[in-house]
Amino acid sequence: MSDSAFQGNAHSIKIGQDVNSSTIISGDGNVGVQGDRAIITITNYYYYEDTKVVTVEYTDTADDENLPCPYRGLFHFGPDDAEFFYGREVFVEELLVSTKKCNFIPILGASGSGKSSVVLAGLVPKLQQEGHWKFTHFRPGVVRKKELRSIFDPFYAIATALVPLYTPHLDKTKQLAQASDLADLLRDGKILLSDVIAAIQQNYPNHRVLLIADQFEEIYTICHEENIRRHFLDILIDNIYSPIVQSQSPLVLVLAMRADFLGNALSYRPFADVLRNADIKLGAMNRQELSQVIEKPAEKLGVKFEAGLVERILDDVEDEPGNLPLVEFALTLLWQRRTGKQLSHAAYDAIGQVEGALANYADDKYDRLIQVEQEQTRRILIQLVRPGEGTEDTRRLATKEELGEENWFLVQQLADARLVVTSRNAAGQETVEVVHEALIQNWVKLRQWMETDRDFRAWQERLRTALRQWEETKRDEGALLRGVPLAVAEEWLRKRPVDLSVTEQQYIRRSAELRDRLLQEEEERRQRELEAARKIAEESEARRTAEEKARQEAEQRAEQQANANKQLRRGAVALGASLLVAIGAGGIAWNNQQKALQRELTARQNFYTSSLNLANQNFDKAQIIQFANLIDNLKPQSNQKDLRGFEWYYFWKLAHSDKLTIQHDQAVTSVAISPDGKTLATINSNGRTMNSKNSVKLWDMATGK
Repeated sequence: MSDSAFQGNAHSIKIGQDVNSSTIISGDGNVGVQGDRAIITITNYYYYEDTKVVTVEYTDTADDENLPCPYRGLFHFGPDDAEFFYGREVFVEELLVSTKKCNFIPILGASGSGKSSVVLAGLVPKLQQEGHWKFTHFRPGVVRKKELRSIFDPFYAIATALVPLYTPHLDKTKQLAQASDLADLLRDGKILLSDVIAAIQQNYPNHRVLLIADQFEEIYTICHEENIRRHFLDILIDNIYSPIVQSQSPLVLVLAMRADFLGNALSYRPFADVLRNADIKLGAMNRQELSQVIEKPAEKLGVKFEAGLVERILDDVEDEPGNLPLVEFALTLLWQRRTGKQLSHAAYDAIGQVEGALANYADDKYDRLIQVEQEQTRRILIQLVRPGEGTEDTRRLATKEELGEENWFLVQQLADARLVVTSRNAAGQETVEVVHEALIQNWVKLRQWMETDRDFRAWQERLRTALRQWEETKRDEGALLRGVPLAVAEEWLRKRPVDLSVTEQQYIRRSAELRDRLLQEEEERRQRELEAARKIAEESEARRTAEEKARQEAEQRAEQQANANKQLRRGAVALGASLLVAIGAGGIAWNNQQKALQRELTARQNFYTSSLNLANQNFDKAQIIQFANLIDNLKPQSNQKDLRGFEWYYFWKLAHSDKLTIQHDQAVTSVAISPDGKTLATINSNGRTMNSKNSVKLWDMATGK
């Protein structure tokens, strides 16, 4: 098989109903007639194998070497293979009846049971014979580029299938743009799928449309966003499915899905309801049907099986629906070893029989490679297998960008060896996938590689899901890896850099850069907080030290004041005694008297001032008498200057136990007592009297008025 599959977005295959002159024509022309040959057009059908036009007259004289192989190996049967498609006649008739009464037909079957073949090589030719049908095809697992992002987009997949019928007047380039716009409009609900179907019916009023959704399990294997998957299913169900018989529905959807994904489908109730009411299960072939698969195609070309060989092949086929591709592959190899028009036991043994044919073939192709190419092949093939999670491993469609330009030449070699198939997706990217999942399940080397690399591949698929989310959010930092997932990714990047695409490596590195930047910012923030905390601690310590110093100073002052008070009390008593002695000594000379008077004045002033703190303290009786005598003796003699201050008034009242209280409504800063002790004058702080009319207020010392 060549890698030069059909190019472009929406391809069509037109094939002749008569295999003698089958043709494949690129384009979307209408169904017509060429001589006695009906032409079938399937819009958007990706036929991965190049088909050479071969004209053979089936006569006994035909060149045995030029007989086309009627078996399909690991490929499904397509419309051009209808002449050789056997064993599913009953099921095809069941499908045909369903198209008369249902507009939503899910086909469930095991991998390799022939789901695609019964639709493309069975149902489509039958409907073509009836006439007035249009056929279009899509696979939901489309990943396309949008605004430099790779996004999973089943809406684009169905849009590419419908646009050639929806806007048939547009050229291919404009249809590509139309498909992109239609996908966005369908997703956003701005255009209903039912309206698109109605427009198609107007374009082809005398036709019905068969919309084929092949390999529908890709909605689960490729799409990991539950909201996108459910939204897409809702659109299909709401706009197509009807539980009521729709014999003339303008569009019939036939979707083929692997039965091991039935649990996934049943987890969403709306889809589960559709499957409960409408699904058709494709079971394993019985012995008679398998016998037709083996004998009839060869018989049509005049080739015979050696006696007992068909029974031997049937005995070798286990009772499993997934072994049909192995039978086809073994028969394909057996055909290449035919002798004239006979298939022999010896040739069957040489290929390794049914069980070993595929593995032996793959081993042979692998062993022909040099060591470096073998390692490249291992890395390529494990990328084409998606590890199952509760299901068997499945094949995966990879792009050239993912595998790398340096590996693509080897991919083409593997395609020539029919181990992989290459094509282009709807976005025009070159793609590759394993030719059939039978290779995954039955080639021992590939299974061993997957077991060895299962942890890595399972992690890589999770990484790709995260990567798509990052690209869908226009590379927002919030979608980058963090924490443990990032640490795991860095470890895999260290161990397996060659198995990670450039985009995957970039995603991991961008995540690490964000982590490092955030750590640096966090460290800077922590340092700022530590510095602020240090300053606060220093300021707090400084305040505590200042407060402690102030407390100590206050205690010292208090202690000093207490000592001073004690000294003053002692000094007051001693002064009183000294004054009494001085007064009693009347014969002192005048000069001594003047000196004594000066000392007396100074002592008296100091005494008055220091004694303010003692004014309200109680003294024992002897002290009060001493104070009374002292104060009385301090009255000025006639012709003497009155040296008493206002303090004298308090001490005099204290000594005589006769306190006078004068009420003021403003602060008083100065007082004066008349020489006779009968009148008191008060002055406020601003020099004005407290009644604001007089500067000095006089009080009667006897009454306090």
